[in-house]
Amino acid sequence: MWRPMADLIRILIVDDEPSVADALRLILEENGYEAVAVGSAKQGIEELYGQRFDITITDLRLPDTSGLDFVRQIRENESLCSTIILITAYRTPQLVAEAMSLGVAEVLPKPFSPSALLRAVTSAVSAEGQSVGSKGN
Repeated sequence: MWRPMADLIRILIVDDEPSVADALRLILEENGYEAVAVGSAKQGIEELYGQRFDITITDLRLPDTSGLDFVRQIRENESLCSTIILITAYRTPQLVAEAMSLGVAEVLPKPFSPSALLRAVTSAVSAEGQSVGSKGN
């Protein structure tokens, strides 16, 4: 879907595996999204405070905290990023329930295909409707 530059969807990727983070970034950029990848929750919070992101994609297991604790940090200041996708190789019904209770849009099991990632992002963008891309920093 073509979007004017002002409406470019910005996505923050937080994953401590550089190969995964780079692959996600490339897939997203090839499909018209602007993506930034970092390797820790601390770096993710710094990016969220420094720039506007419409979606955050985070791994469950991070070097400095759990992905769920990272989501809780984001939720402490809702203006940071309202839409979050959690990726994990450790998906359980309990994890999904806890993530959803924190307002995570989707829990995407690893490994996943590029099309599954893009479906999750498209679904998140659609669910946000007008609010995605409208936040200023």
